[in-house]
Amino acid sequence: MDQSRLAGAHGASTRQSGVAGLPDWGDVLATALVGTQRRTLPAGVGAPGEDPAEALLDVAGALTLYRRAGFKARTGLVVPDPAPDDSDIPLVSWSAAARAADLLAVDAAGYGTSNAVPVRDADGRLELLAEWLGAIRHRRVPGELLPALLEIGRRHRALRGLIAAAGGPRAVWLAGQRADWGYLGAAAVEAPADDRQGWELGSIGRRVGILTAVRRGGTDGEQRGREMLQAVWASETPEDRAALLGALGTGLSAADEPLLEAALDDRRKEVRVAALDLLALLPDSAYARRMIERATTCVRVVDGRIRLAPPIACDKGMRRDGIVPRPPAGVGERAWWLEELLTRTPLRVWGEPEEFLSLPVTDEWAAVLRRGLARAAAGQREPGWATELTGRLTEEVAAGGRPDDRLLLEALYDALPSDALAAIAVEVLRRGLVGAAAVGVEHVLELCPRPWPPALVEAVFAALDDVGGRRSAGWRLAGLCELAALRLPAETAARATALAGGLHSDDPMSSIVGRFADTLRFRHDMLEELA
Repeated sequence: MDQSRLAGAHGASTRQSGVAGLPDWGDVLATALVGTQRRTLPAGVGAPGEDPAEALLDVAGALTLYRRAGFKARTGLVVPDPAPDDSDIPLVSWSAAARAADLLAVDAAGYGTSNAVPVRDADGRLELLAEWLGAIRHRRVPGELLPALLEIGRRHRALRGLIAAAGGPRAVWLAGQRADWGYLGAAAVEAPADDRQGWELGSIGRRVGILTAVRRGGTDGEQRGREMLQAVWASETPEDRAALLGALGTGLSAADEPLLEAALDDRRKEVRVAALDLLALLPDSAYARRMIERATTCVRVVDGRIRLAPPIACDKGMRRDGIVPRPPAGVGERAWWLEELLTRTPLRVWGEPEEFLSLPVTDEWAAVLRRGLARAAAGQREPGWATELTGRLTEEVAAGGRPDDRLLLEALYDALPSDALAAIAVEVLRRGLVGAAAVGVEHVLELCPRPWPPALVEAVFAALDDVGGRRSAGWRLAGLCELAALRLPAETAARATALAGGLHSDDPMSSIVGRFADTLRFRHDMLEELA
């Protein structure tokens, strides 16, 4: 039943007062049995000019919902304004809506619907749903899908913007009828900066939101937010101090440094870590100068060669500045302290990455130097250093380096620009699927923005077309195929289908490549329905 008509069924005669009530079920049943032409409609049913039979059916439907739910019909309810009329916006096709309904069944077991979704997990369905929503373009979602869309948006924040655009004004209206869908309502999602009661009595999440909103108010807002935090600092729990301190990341400036320096002496590790993360973002802070002084004492360029002299002790000052004194298993103390120092030192002190990294260094410490600089590049999001270090670390990982080197390599990928990511993906795929999987090609491909460039498309298909590589990769092939099926251009579906069709049924990889082709074909058909 249309939501605006359901509001009418709740009693058009009381709209002016804003209060509606439902008639007795017996009166509605009696009128239905003898007909509206022979019996006057019960009070509160229908509006002037409305078809009596249609009005009676509407109110009967409303009462039936109450009866089936086991609740007595309530009175004294405020009738909402009717949903906005969006009939001027054309609906998506029936087939496109049916496909969206399949995708919205994220928690359903199996596929079991007319348009079977070939991906294996909920994340894959969500990615397909995001692509569907983004391809609607000036059409609207059928009303019966809006509740499911709003519920998906409640649990998956990344979809909210797409849902708001695709659902249109009726989705916003419907969201206003339920508090837990309020994220899509007309009211601002973020806490207002002047919410004094929320700051004093609200949950920690709300208070962080208020402080963040205050800090967005320019220089005056930054100062006000800092003063608000200082005023309550001593009375907050350690967990809340750490959470509130993170809000200083909005509008962070040198004026925040005294508060952050004081937080380094907090008894709780969570607070100290939050302060260190922010101090590392202030390039001219006293913290940065301390780290530079320590690092340049240990690492010097002499006669065109890098000379290293790792710390002989981890003193109190180093521990206060976040140096972890105890190394991981299998790592020497001095090597670990040097790596920690390099991680926290601003990379600008070493000059240009290509020039610095080309200098010879004693083999004993070369790996320590590279790991420390790589951690710094990942943490400081320095694309130039990350690009230079990725190639060197890739060789070590491919040769079987330390177990955590692959995690470090993936952290470096996060700091790379998109063109460098695509180039790396092409290069590692040319090594074959086994070598590509060893250096985390899936993570690189996840970071590569759409549309994937032609060179990367060709590299993916070349890797999948390599019979020996497919068999050697084994289960590792599944991750690449599932990701590529969601990110390759949908027009490559025919090429994927031909690849899958060329595999023998007894090939152990045929099911994986077959699902890859099915997903691309699903996306191709989905976008054709919305074209």
